[in-house]
Amino acid sequence: MKHLKIDSIQPLLADVTNFKRFMGRYFLSSVITRTDKSSRPCRILTFSDASGDFTVYCNNPSLMETHLLPHSMVHIEAALQQRQGSAFYHCKNLLPCVDEKSIGNDLSALPRSLCPFPEAVDALIVFTSRLHHSAMRQFLRQVLLQPNIGLRYLQCPASLRYHHNYPGGLIQHSVEMAWDIAGIRELSTFEQDIAVVAALLHDIGKTLTMTPDCTRTAIGSLVDHGQLTLEICAEPLKSLEKVAPAMAHQLRHAWTCYSPKARYGFTPKTRVAKHLQRADGLSAGRSKSTWSVPDFEPVHDVLRKQAKG
Repeated sequence: MKHLKIDSIQPLLADVTNFKRFMGRYFLSSVITRTDKSSRPCRILTFSDASGDFTVYCNNPSLMETHLLPHSMVHIEAALQQRQGSAFYHCKNLLPCVDEKSIGNDLSALPRSLCPFPEAVDALIVFTSRLHHSAMRQFLRQVLLQPNIGLRYLQCPASLRYHHNYPGGLIQHSVEMAWDIAGIRELSTFEQDIAVVAALLHDIGKTLTMTPDCTRTAIGSLVDHGQLTLEICAEPLKSLEKVAPAMAHQLRHAWTCYSPKARYGFTPKTRVAKHLQRADGLSAGRSKSTWSVPDFEPVHDVLRKQAKG
């Protein structure tokens, strides 16, 4: 029998069974209510992070009354129980997370199973781990871990009528671009980090202009997604500028410089900006079936290294 640790704070869900007791904040992917073997009401709660899903059972009457919304962040504390030869994790505490400034400390908090293309989440995690500069990894985390951004980034389309116009199209389009741009040899390590992050976040404003069910939002009818990209990234860009001003300036330029369909902006002056436009055009021209996520290293190993580092 494998050794079980006593407790843990925020383990990866893939590693929860190593502990007798755990607690953390996770996305609630589903809630099912039924009766248990004793005819008592019971909730089956499934949680999701970037490593996978995990199910916890709850029949505590006081916790059964807790109002929960699927696809929301929830604080859960659970302990291992054994009954009639079966082992399961029983809920000890349950609380919706409200007014949180961040959905987690790193990208492992993103709910892989809630993305229509889970392998794109794996690619995002791997791309982040391969960034050479810690300032860029921190910037990417600050942007994507905003409560109203992270989940929508995994679920929204990249457009409504053109390329990647289906749920999950936004992250798929973004990691396609990052893959294309990561292999450009003429870019220095410095430029490559900027280019990959610029690709991953170039359309982040679309998380506010479109919905996961492929409709336009109220603000999306009034404001272009490009302006909202800068708004979403504003505070993280200020933080980045304090430690790496050249990186912050290049990101701003790459996201705002002139493109054939733009009405304003500078002409592309950097290699990053030029290659970003090229990669955007390549990805937009692909059909859904012509690109697949490369075979990266096991994402669980990447996440564990990330947690230790």
